[in-house]
Amino acid sequence: MSVPVNFSAIAPEIVLIVAACVLLAGGVFLPQRPAERLTPVLAAGGLLVALVVAAVQYHHAAHWSFDHTLRIDAFGQATRLIVFASGLLAVCVSWGSSGGIKQRAVEFNALLLIACAGMSLLSVANSFVTLFVALELFSIALYVLVAIDTDSESSLEGSLKYLIVGSVGAAFILYGAALVYGATGQLEFDRIAAAGGDRHGVLLLAGIAFVVVGLGFKSNAAPFHMWTPDAYEGAPTPVTTFMSAATKAVALIVMMRVLSVAFPGQSDVWETGVAAVAIVSFVWGNLAALRQTNVKRMLAYSTVGHTGFLLTAVAANSNLGARALLYYLTVYATMNIGAFAVVAIRERELARPVEIADFAGWGYRRPLLSIAMLVFMLSLAGFPPTGGFIGKLYIFSAAVQNGQTYLAAAGVAATLVGLGYYLKIPFALFDRDAELPAALPSSGLRLASFATGISAAAVLFLGIVPTPIIDLARTASGSLFG
Repeated sequence: MSVPVNFSAIAPEIVLIVAACVLLAGGVFLPQRPAERLTPVLAAGGLLVALVVAAVQYHHAAHWSFDHTLRIDAFGQATRLIVFASGLLAVCVSWGSSGGIKQRAVEFNALLLIACAGMSLLSVANSFVTLFVALELFSIALYVLVAIDTDSESSLEGSLKYLIVGSVGAAFILYGAALVYGATGQLEFDRIAAAGGDRHGVLLLAGIAFVVVGLGFKSNAAPFHMWTPDAYEGAPTPVTTFMSAATKAVALIVMMRVLSVAFPGQSDVWETGVAAVAIVSFVWGNLAALRQTNVKRMLAYSTVGHTGFLLTAVAANSNLGARALLYYLTVYATMNIGAFAVVAIRERELARPVEIADFAGWGYRRPLLSIAMLVFMLSLAGFPPTGGFIGKLYIFSAAVQNGQTYLAAAGVAATLVGLGYYLKIPFALFDRDAELPAALPSSGLRLASFATGISAAAVLFLGIVPTPIIDLARTASGSLFG
């Protein structure tokens, strides 16, 4: 029996798409300077309205909509909240940017809204068709956003690599979905599980493998991460800020939803596969990050390593694992946005890419921003009392509960290796022997500094008082696992 169409299910997407259309239509008539000032305000307004809608719907009863192609539940609404909050903070970081973002303010903000709409739809997808449409909606917007600074060769190069590798990832998902349909005759996740069939049939297992590989490309898990360093380094920093938080969040959430809902009977197979990808991500991401001197490139490889922690929660395949995933994604998005916001500020001061050495002595010129950066690095490294420490502990607990102690041990080893590069920046910031670095006059830093301060406060709050977010994550995980 078909499920009635309910447009409230896609209310956030409607708000964002309408806001993007208004921006594009207004951009035709607005002169350049008013557009630079007005469009970020309109984009932030659209994201704020979408955030409120998702928050209001958070505790609504879980239900299907659009003939089982969407599953509206707290698990998806939690992801929407992370995506919209990341978009809001990215708008703050972009305020006052120069180059391609300044010249194309209308296009930048409209594409950001469209990307958020695609991610929001992906968060609640319950069908491979909806999943693919939503995936391509936000991916195409991000391909253009990475290349929005057309005068930068590295931006164009990063976008081209992202486009090619992202298209390969989408092809894997599409082919995997076709194999699953061939084995079960269904495309909706819950109906795939109900179809039964040959539990360990070659066709079905091959389809699952292709889907996991495709989502591995989107979540920059190793060894499918080859686009990540160049795209992160080449993209304008506000774009990198958004990608590092929102893209990973939605990719990991949809991976957990697809695997746990559609393929519970094959969990003995895919749990092992996801765990293997997590270990490769631990090793590859952390060892590569040790060799980097460019801060954005270092943080790019850091995200690969952190994918290992997030995949550990997916591999746990439990209520606790889902709670740990949501909590850590919240912390991860916050600390990554804050770190890239600080990089964006230093980048504007120097008018060039930022190296680790460029932070030498900066703590004595910008003490508040430097303390915030210290908080972000300590949280990424997993030090208490930050949210990163609680998040990793939570994930390790989920792995041990599921009998995957080896994954927890690999995560602890990866954390120790991470100290080798995360602590480079704090040591540079407060190096007493360093000369005070140059700080060129720059404007438009107030909102970026505000985003940094909010992020730092949130990281500390999540580490000291984690209970409110854990309670919300418990509600969300319950809607997925019962």
